[in-house]
Order: sequence, then structure tokens, then C-alpha cells
Amino acid sequence: MALDVYQLSDGFPKKYLYDLTSQLRRAALSVPTNLAEGCASPHSGELLQFINISRRSLSETRYLVEFAGKLNLISPEKVTDLDRLCAEIGKMLAALTRSIKRQKE
Repeated sequence: MALDVYQLSDGFPKKYLYDLTSQLRRAALSVPTNLAEGCASPHSGELLQFINISRRSLSETRYLVEFAGKLNLISPEKVTDLDRLCAEIGKMLAALTRSIKRQKE
């Protein structure tokens, strides 16, 4: 998803470089990087915190994709595709959270 966002935002007009493009890219990249950072922790509680940050970044990404779509920077079809992908990633993060919480019990 982060790679898709990076490639897609390459086509955004330069006037959006320092606000929308940058914010969208940081939010999208934050999802996997926070997950990777959390996985490096030996403590499940810390991992859960990083998963939560990933989920919040995913929510931010979904909003910014929708916003870019309203500005006609992203086609409606691509907005739908990315929204579905974000929904799938959200489900995976929720399942991972449940699994870790079960293991802690």
C-alpha cells in the first residue's frame, strides 16, 4: 500500500508537494514502519502500541486518499482500490492485535 501511494503521488502537481503529498506519503509509510519497529520489541505490550500507531496511520492514509480523490488527483477507481486495500490491512492489524492479546493471557 505504501509503495502504491508513493507511485501514485508522484503524479500530484508540485503545488501539493509540501502539504498533501508529503502528509499522505508519511502516513502511508508509517503503517509498515511502525509495525516493523514494534516487531523488534521483545515485549508484547510495546508491539501492541506500535500496531495501534499503525492503525491510526492507516486511518489517516484512508482519509488523505479520499481527500486527494475529491481534488481529482486520484481517479475514483483508484480511490476505491486503495480504500479496499486499507480495509484489508485494517482487518489484518485487528487480527494481529487479537492474537497477541490472546497469547498474553
